[in-house]
Amino acid sequence: MGFLGRSWGNTTIPPILLFALSILYFLPVAAPSVFGWVNGFLAVPVFFLLQVYGSTKGLAVIRPSLILVGFAALLLQRIDIYLFTLTMVPLGYVLHASANRGETAAQSGGKALATLLVCWLIFWTVLGIATNTNPYTSLINALDLGFQQALEMYSAKDAGLAPEMVYNLQIITNNLREIVPKVMPGLLATAAILTVWMNMAAGNRFVARAKAAPWGPYEGWKLPDQLVWLPIVAIVTVLLGNGKLQNVGLWFVFVSGALYFFQGLAVMLALLNRWQVPPFARIFIYGFLIIQSYSLVVLALLGMCDVWFNLRHKSIER
Repeated sequence: MGFLGRSWGNTTIPPILLFALSILYFLPVAAPSVFGWVNGFLAVPVFFLLQVYGSTKGLAVIRPSLILVGFAALLLQRIDIYLFTLTMVPLGYVLHASANRGETAAQSGGKALATLLVCWLIFWTVLGIATNTNPYTSLINALDLGFQQALEMYSAKDAGLAPEMVYNLQIITNNLREIVPKVMPGLLATAAILTVWMNMAAGNRFVARAKAAPWGPYEGWKLPDQLVWLPIVAIVTVLLGNGKLQNVGLWFVFVSGALYFFQGLAVMLALLNRWQVPPFARIFIYGFLIIQSYSLVVLALLGMCDVWFNLRHKSIER
C-alpha cells in the first residue's frame, strides 16, 4: 500500500499530500461548473489527515493548503466559492473528534449533520448580507425559471414531441413548480444528510487502508431505534395535516426517508455478505437498484424493518 502501509505514530507526512489537498480544494474554485461536485467530498481529506496523522501533523498540512488556495481564489475573484468549500473543513474535524472519542456512526453522523447545517446557514447568511440578496429566494426563483425554460424548450415545434406528451409535460412541470418551493427545506436537509453520509463512508474506507476503521464495516452501521418514530409521525402529519403543517410533514418524510435508505443499504450489504452472494450477482443487484426508482423506497422500508425484526440478527462490531 506504499506509504499507507507504514506505522503512523512517527511517520512524516509525504509532501505530495500537501499538493494533493491544495489541488482538491482548488478544483471547485478554478472550474465550479466542471468540478463543483468535488465540494461534496472535501471533508474526506481533512478527516483522513487528522485521523491518520493526528491533529498536530494533520493541521500542519491543512492550514498551508487552505491558505494557498485562498490566495488563488482571491486572484480569480472567486472568494465566495472558496468560502463555501471551507464549510466542509469543520465537518471533517467533527468526524475526527467523534471517531477519537469512540462514538458510534449514528452519534458521529448526528453531530456532523448539525455542524454542516450550521456552517451552511452561516455561509448563506453572510453571502446574503454581502450581496444584499436572499439566497434561499434566489434558489427558488432559479429553479422555477429552469422549469419554465425546460417546458418552453420541449414545447417548441422543432422539439418534435406529440401534443399529448407536451400536455403531460406541462402538467408535470406545473406540479413541480408548485411542490418544490413547499418541500425545499426538506430537500436541502436531505442534501446535507447525503453529504455527511458520503464523507463518513468514504473517510471510513480510506482510513481503513491505513489503520482500523473508526466505525467498522458499513454493514454494521445502525440508527438509534427510537428514531423510527420520525417517519411514522411525519407520515401521519402528511395524511392528517394541512397547509404549512402538512409541508413540515413532507420535510421530515424526505429526511427520514434518506436516513432509513442508508440503514437499508447497510442491511442489504450485511445480508449479501451472510448469503455469500458472488461479485457478479452483486453487480447485477446494484445495477437493478440504480435503474429502479422505487428502490429508494424499498431500501428505506428495509431499514425501518430492521428496527423491529433485526434482519442482521447480530450487530457487527463497530
